[in-house]
Amino acid sequence: MRSLIDSLRNLGLTEYEAKVFIALARHGSGTATDIHLFSGIPRSAVYGVLKKLAQRGIIEVQHTKPMRYKCISPEEAIERIKKDFEQETELALEKLNNIYSSEENIHQKEIVWTINGLKNISYRMIQVVCSAGSEIIIEAPHPTFRNLERVYPVVEKHYDQLVKELNRKIGEGVQVRMIIYSMKELNNIAELIPGAELRLHSVKNDQLRKGGAILIDGSEVLIDLRKYSGQREELTAIWSSGKEFVSFVKHLLEAEWEVSDVPEFEPKKE
Repeated sequence: MRSLIDSLRNLGLTEYEAKVFIALARHGSGTATDIHLFSGIPRSAVYGVLKKLAQRGIIEVQHTKPMRYKCISPEEAIERIKKDFEQETELALEKLNNIYSSEENIHQKEIVWTINGLKNISYRMIQVVCSAGSEIIIEAPHPTFRNLERVYPVVEKHYDQLVKELNRKIGEGVQVRMIIYSMKELNNIAELIPGAELRLHSVKNDQLRKGGAILIDGSEVLIDLRKYSGQREELTAIWSSGKEFVSFVKHLLEAEWEVSDVPEFEPKKE
């Protein structure tokens, strides 16, 4: 019964309203005194709860002495609750969107957000790639996934999904440029994502950076930062759509792209 109360609360009823509604559904009808006994809620709260449920149209009032209260059919009641909930959701969404897009909150978009945990970062990587409309620049995220697969098997499906989304974006006309840190990985990426433009970073293997970056449409950036704990890598990422921060990262990535080497092979075509 606890789960039913929770479900009704999630639809917008209070705990007392849920208990009264369930009591009436079980017993059919009753006076305020009956409902107090059936539901277990305080006598002083019964009339207020009944009034609210009647206003929502999910119970009916019989004007007898004493007055009796009757539950409408559960199907009809839930439909009315859902309709009220949807209306409130739409109203809240409209108001929140107005607040979010208002000039008073533009400064908040300059904040750099921190994302912790491998799963959260993986989802965010896929999310930003899916949002791309014109250009994606990636600096060596794939070795991050490949190395982590050995320790965290769950990463493999995220890697596969990321590859799938990148290929889908290329098919939609989005330019995908990738800076890779090893020839072995570059060959692998060339086969998996044949439409991507690839460059080989000029640093030596022992100078490899421990993270990567994804720049989307020159308007948002996700950078992963890795630290080591024993045999495992712990990931934290930062995300921002702030103009100054993104512009700075874009400048760095474009500079790295220019100094990186064009691979000396013809990528395999599917």
